[in-house]
Amino acid sequence: MVVVLAVTSGVVIGDLYIDTLIPLVDTFATLEADVRDDEREIENLYNQAISGQKTSFTAVELYQIAEYKLKQKDSFMKVLSGNVESMGLAHQQLRSNKVLYNNQIYYLKMSPSNMSMAPSMAVWINYELGSDAILMNESRNRSDIIGNSPEDFDILLGREGASTWSLDKYRSFFKTDITTPLTYIISEYTTSEGNYSTNVTLDENGNYVFEIEMTYRYAAFAALYYSFEITHFLDANAVPTTPPQSSSELPQWESVKITGVVDKDFNFISMDYVEKYRVNQIIQGASVTNTLTDTFYYDEETITTYLESIGEL
Repeated sequence: MVVVLAVTSGVVIGDLYIDTLIPLVDTFATLEADVRDDEREIENLYNQAISGQKTSFTAVELYQIAEYKLKQKDSFMKVLSGNVESMGLAHQQLRSNKVLYNNQIYYLKMSPSNMSMAPSMAVWINYELGSDAILMNESRNRSDIIGNSPEDFDILLGREGASTWSLDKYRSFFKTDITTPLTYIISEYTTSEGNYSTNVTLDENGNYVFEIEMTYRYAAFAALYYSFEITHFLDANAVPTTPPQSSSELPQWESVKITGVVDKDFNFISMDYVEKYRVNQIIQGASVTNTLTDTFYYDEETITTYLESIGEL
């Protein structure tokens, strides 16, 4: 069993394998920009959508329109929660909160456990937009992170004892900027060659609903930076002092399925993920399945109430 804490960040990956014998593709030198679509084209697509010039969308277009709008917001809260299953035998719950408010970004990542092979963890990150200093406080295998659900406890870490990271150090570990809002890179490239098949439909509330599914190579490209975050938090007993040094430390992706809901104004409401990959930490070739949900909040009352509850307002 391994601890896997879902977070969001991004740029490079390593040698990806379908299994330990068949090399699939070497993407260690791949840049995030190489697999993203042109930002100017996405901006044009967004402008067409909000002006009503464009009224039908593919799943990729809808994802990109909503992602573009999310990046323009002054505040939002994204709450990721769900279950991790390793080797089909054990389960562990997790929660990862990301908040942008008043030019501050907060990450709170928590995973309680009473299993010796999957120790508990807690992570607290704070960044003020425009600065070069990121405050980061991580802890592993804490006896006070307990309960059957992440909801059974609140913030355990904070400014006291936090380390100061530069933006460059953060990028070296997580291969993206701390301001990156979403877990996956969804583009025409990462969903090419038949790796997604979906119609955008309307639900009973008038919201857009879509599905995107990617396998192996394309799942790996979509998870270009997410893979480095997974690797960082797989080390459950100690906080890593160096970023991954080789591709063997990174997940070997099998598939990613995303089911998204976007409102009529192109705001993300939620995204469900089913992630499948193999890792070599703890157990060689251990299979991991994550079943997670991102829920998005934009109203000030919800955001400030949460920040007050963790002592940040």
